[in-house]
Amino acid sequence: MLRNFTRASSSLIRAGTAAENLSAEQIWQRRSKLRVPKLQKDEQLSSKVYFAAKEWELDKKANRDEGEVDPLKNYGMTPEKWRYYNTIVWPPNYTVPETGLPKTKEVFYCQENMHFSPKRMWTACQLIWKMNVDEALTQLDLQQLKSCTMLAETLRKAKQQAADEFHIEFPSQMYVADAFPVQSNIVKGARRHAHEDWNTIRYRYINIFVRLESGPPPNFKQRFAPKSGFDHMENYYDYLRSRQIKYSI
Repeated sequence: MLRNFTRASSSLIRAGTAAENLSAEQIWQRRSKLRVPKLQKDEQLSSKVYFAAKEWELDKKANRDEGEVDPLKNYGMTPEKWRYYNTIVWPPNYTVPETGLPKTKEVFYCQENMHFSPKRMWTACQLIWKMNVDEALTQLDLQQLKSCTMLAETLRKAKQQAADEFHIEFPSQMYVADAFPVQSNIVKGARRHAHEDWNTIRYRYINIFVRLESGPPPNFKQRFAPKSGFDHMENYYDYLRSRQIKYSI
């Protein structure tokens, strides 16, 4: 058993060292292959990996409070679910079987109960998505918007958490893998206009979720790489060659 364990660990180390020699473009070429849709009958399941994490108490609410669980409340992503990913401990020198690359370092951070509109914060999150942390902070500081200021503060706290809590040596080499807001609460108020015209005011509060991942960012943000002019030219040539004359011999 010890011989099999040492053999498996040495193979993992060899795979990790071989993956370190790959360029950023080659790494993202491997990872982009996972985005290609496959039929269920063609999928190849990887071996099960055992990792250490705190057990989720299913008989309690998402915020760990006592009481009956209500599926209509606290559904979707919550700060407790997001921070749960920080407690997962993967095996040393773990290699992702789908890509053959070593497991990247990740930091999950959440800023709770920010008084702001989720729609306006979403545009700021799309600006820095799939961007280096330092470059994202520079772009946010150049924007004279409240959403960008709040998001920049959240990124700085996430970067500081990566250095202090997770002891990542170079947090500046991480990129923003995920950034999105989720509405957490609505406080309703009232505003009185002339002639006793009362209108409802909704004060919206959001949670900002940020995930930092080590390594170089991808070259494009979309699901697939954008087509160049030559690609569009080839598609147009294929269209011209595929034309047929109707009712021809």
